[in-house]
Amino acid sequence: MKRACFKCRGRLEPITYGGVEVNRCDHCAGIWFDSLEADLLKNIQGSESLDIGDPETGQQYDQTPGNLSCPRCNHRLIRMVDIDEHSIWYEKCPRCQGVWLDAGEFKKFKANFQPKSLGQFARKILGHKARDSG
Repeated sequence: MKRACFKCRGRLEPITYGGVEVNRCDHCAGIWFDSLEADLLKNIQGSESLDIGDPETGQQYDQTPGNLSCPRCNHRLIRMVDIDEHSIWYEKCPRCQGVWLDAGEFKKFKANFQPKSLGQFARKILGHKARDSG
């Protein structure tokens, strides 16, 4: 997929990790995952190294307004929030099921699926309850 990034107009370059090919922007470092690729990669040790971008840059591009088109099939993307990690807003194609994560978001996405200690789990639950009641 040699296409322009729909966020910054950089080039989407194919990169492979663990036999899974994704496309990363050479400018903003966001990553396009075809259907289920992010789910496959989250379970592969070291795959977070694909996410080389600066999270602050990712937050900047996360606010990109307007209608964004899928780099795979040109269908309109839908903006969604991760149900477990509310700081991750991503774009998803309802047609081909591809997903775009801005710089820094794949690391957060993957970290959300790592085993947590009981203390970490309790802090997360209590943190959500404190935010919900405030």
